[in-house]
Parts: sequence; structure tokens; C-alpha cells
Amino acid sequence: MTGFTNYFANNALNYVTGQIAMPSLPAVYLALMTAVGTDAGTGFTEVSGGAYARVQVAGSVATNAATATSSAVISHAAVPSWVVAGMSAYDATTGHVVGTVLSTGAGTVTLTANAAFAIGSGDTINYSAFPNASGTGPAGLANNAAIAFPAATANWGTAIAWALYDASSAGNMLFWDWLGNYAWLPATVSSASPGVITAKAHGFSAADSVVWSNEYGGTVPTFSQSNFTGILAVVSPATDTFTVTNSSTAVNTSATGNGMLRKVNQQAIPSGVTATFASSTLTISLA
Repeated sequence: MTGFTNYFANNALNYVTGQIAMPSLPAVYLALMTAVGTDAGTGFTEVSGGAYARVQVAGSVATNAATATSSAVISHAAVPSWVVAGMSAYDATTGHVVGTVLSTGAGTVTLTANAAFAIGSGDTINYSAFPNASGTGPAGLANNAAIAFPAATANWGTAIAWALYDASSAGNMLFWDWLGNYAWLPATVSSASPGVITAKAHGFSAADSVVWSNEYGGTVPTFSQSNFTGILAVVSPATDTFTVTNSSTAVNTSATGNGMLRKVNQQAIPSGVTATFASSTLTISLA
């Protein structure tokens, strides 16, 4: 199921029960997947070849001069190329969000407004494509900064999911989700050929891609032809109902079932294309 992996969830639980310190994350990288795996962070197929590389979406940079609240410029010895407009700037030394990146230079980061708090020389600034979580019961964090991968020099295939890692290669998967910011919908399935899925006011169109899950409860229907594994295509959608095909084969059922489903945006990335994800298109959900 999408969300935090076992690695991250176990560390968070051990932290809140006073058993360990949370692992430090000097950098966070975003990866693209053409196949998904398990909560253990295994079984995923990451894009490879054709100049593919994970994109750094968060990291730390030390300042080499102070910034007063009357200034919007943060000074560093050098500004890494992964720091881009739209990123949030958090002073890890003082524990304050100081602003949002407007632009970068060789040794400076300019914020969209004057620094919200004074920054000291030598402070550690954490830059992230995602905003700092705040408020009561935040629903999740969507990227503020646009995230662009290197231009493909060969066919990358069809990306269906994304993930966050603590390393530029290998490392530990922290979180993953399908592409497309769509909610999981409760659904029931009839016993029919093909089986009819009912999801109230689903809003799906013919040929939309959807995925099915029973991880949080429900009963998988019995299939007399094909199944709900992997990416499914919507067929004959009505207001509350539709059927699906799996690799062009109709999914027939011989017993009823229920679970959850959601839409997925598949993204084919041929040679010469630069895969870019605009602001608010990638959400780290808490549920």
C-alpha cells in the first residue's frame, strides 16, 4: 500500500516510544518507478539507463554569513544545483522556517520575501521541495517546487509511481505513491462477467488507469477470469459504476468483494523528453 515504508514507519515508532533517535537525513532523493513492490521497499522496478538519475529534493547547506530580517538573501560558500525556486528554507540551527526560494546564484539564495527570522553565519539551512509541516492534523505535504529529471537519452518506459530515498542510489526507501494526486475510494464488486465495481461518484472516464487494494480491509472477490493485480483500465463508466480490464482482458468475478481503488496517471517517457512534475502534483500523505 502507498505511504511510508516499513523502514521509515518502524523508525518513527521506535522514536516516539523512546527507543532510538530518528535517523538523520542529510539528503532526500526522488525516484521514478515502472513497477511497484511491497511495504518493505522491495520488488520495485526503478527507471534505469538513458541518463536517468534520482533527483535530490532536499538537503542541507551551511551559511557563510549572517542574514538579518531586513534581507531576503542567504549566503553560502556555494549553492548546489539541486536548490531551486519554490523550495522551502528551514534554519535547522534555530528551528525556524525562514522563507521560500525565489532564485539562486553561485553563492546566494534569494527568498520571495525578507527572512522571517534572523539567520546566523554557520547556520544549517535545510532546503526542501516540500513545505514544512504545520497546523492541526495536516492532511499531507504537496511539493512547492517543480521537480525536473534529466532529459531522457533513451526510452525510460512508463512511470507509474514515485518514491523518496535517503541516497542517490540504493539506500532506503522512505515513502512511495502512485503518480497522480487521487484519493482512495471505497468500492464494492458484484459477481458477474465482467464484475461491476461500484464506487459512488467516482468521476472516472473510459480507459482511465486505476489500481485496487485490500490492505486496509475488505474481501478480494473470486475471479473466474483475470484479476485486480496491477494497473486496470476503466470500461463503460456510469455515475457510480464501471467494469475493468487487466491487460485488455475483461475481469470476471464469481463472488462479490469490496476494497479500495484509486486513479493513476501513467507517464510514458520516451527519448528526448524531460520528465517534470509541477508544483502540487506530488503529495506525501499521512493516511
